[in-house]
Amino acid sequence: MTAIYARQSVERVDSISIDMQVEYCKRLCAEGNCRVYTDRGFSGTTTARPAFQEMLEAVEQGEIREVLVYKLDRISRSLCDFAGMMQTFRQHGVTLRSVRESFDTQTEIGGMLLNLLMMFAELEQKTIAGRVRDNYYARAVQQMALGGVAPYGYEIVPILLHGHKTTTLAPVPEEAAQVLWLYTRYGLHGENVEQLVHKCNQRGSRTRQGADWSNSGVIRILRNPVYVQGDLRCVTYFREQGAVLDHSLEQYCKGNGCLVYGDKKERKGAKLTRLEGEHIAAGLHPGLVEPALWLAVQERLASRGGSTNRGTGHRSWLQGIVVCGLCGTRCYARNNGTGARYTYFVCRGKRLGLCNGIPALRTETVEDAVAPILAQQAAMLLPLARTKTPDQPDPNAAALEELDGRMQRIAAAMGEPSAAMPFLREELERLAAERAVYTQRLRRVAAPQKKDVSTQWNTWWEQADLEQRRRATGLLVQEVRVFPERIEIKLR
Repeated sequence: MTAIYARQSVERVDSISIDMQVEYCKRLCAEGNCRVYTDRGFSGTTTARPAFQEMLEAVEQGEIREVLVYKLDRISRSLCDFAGMMQTFRQHGVTLRSVRESFDTQTEIGGMLLNLLMMFAELEQKTIAGRVRDNYYARAVQQMALGGVAPYGYEIVPILLHGHKTTTLAPVPEEAAQVLWLYTRYGLHGENVEQLVHKCNQRGSRTRQGADWSNSGVIRILRNPVYVQGDLRCVTYFREQGAVLDHSLEQYCKGNGCLVYGDKKERKGAKLTRLEGEHIAAGLHPGLVEPALWLAVQERLASRGGSTNRGTGHRSWLQGIVVCGLCGTRCYARNNGTGARYTYFVCRGKRLGLCNGIPALRTETVEDAVAPILAQQAAMLLPLARTKTPDQPDPNAAALEELDGRMQRIAAAMGEPSAAMPFLREELERLAAERAVYTQRLRRVAAPQKKDVSTQWNTWWEQADLEQRRRATGLLVQEVRVFPERIEIKLR
């Protein structure tokens, strides 16, 4: 079987489309039918391409004997990756042919020529990447918009700067109002990210792509310096965070927003999560958020660490209690797809770039480890609970208490000479006899049988719904800290 592989990372007018690549390859295909593999939107610098990996699996299974490509850089732009691929091809007797570069990979000269071509392809890729990176830095230093999609709240508009046509950011009124609302509710009203997401979606607000808001989308807006009205306090904050400032102090203090950029290979975590080593340029666009409010939001986000999320418990009764042992952030429960049978605890810090996260851990595994400890704790505490509530006292005890009060008042009245002394003495004797009756009733009440607390707890636990279990767990357990190799339970 002959396989045709085609790839296109970005569709441009001057680039050859995937359909044309396949058409050229079919002209060299000696067999009537060929198996076609295509990757659209993937770079040749990585092998993490679905169709490419599928083709390699077919090669290893002996289903393919020849691979056709329009050009060598379509299948790989990395000499190291290409060498590994060719070793796999040779092990399974697979020949690689190119439409633009004519050679036979089975000959020594063809193999040498192939390596040379791949070296030039890799050099070309690095040269292009370098030019793009240099242009990116140059635009940032000149306070121009960095290109790409404008942040939420802004749009890209053309301007004339130093006699040259360029672009900058301008506020979009509706989106800018939404950004300011998020900062105000989070920084002044104390609402957490989950509440903001819920209210945004409930109000019908949507992202620029028309999707529902998510926690990560809101956090990116709250962390981004592009929205701050820059002043001296912001400059101090950036320096304390270890950021690299590209302009003079005055250029950051004009109420303008700031642009963050840098080499992602040198980034300490997810972008905007940590500013250490990041470059911050003073933009030309106006900021949307006052510096005091922006800094207050950053301070709260820094202390947040995901720990403010107590969860709703709709997937596990441990929601909001499970904490990642590696970074200390709360874990949330999620399923493994539509209609999935299993749910997993996922470290929220991994999504925020705080740690690598714990391996996917089934919620039932953690629940099975916590449930016995929970039952033991309940067995210790339940016997200490009161069996009767204050608003429902024993009627005999209440009557006895009332009699004692009346007898005390009569005894006090008998302390002074009075004509009613015989009557008081008679009444006191009658009350004493009545008191003896109530006392006897209380003694006759059989002591309650000692019940098996463990049985009571297990019976209730089996009948309790998810919300009842979550509340009971919150009363007994403070935290469940999960590590890759163990689980630690902290009781209240």
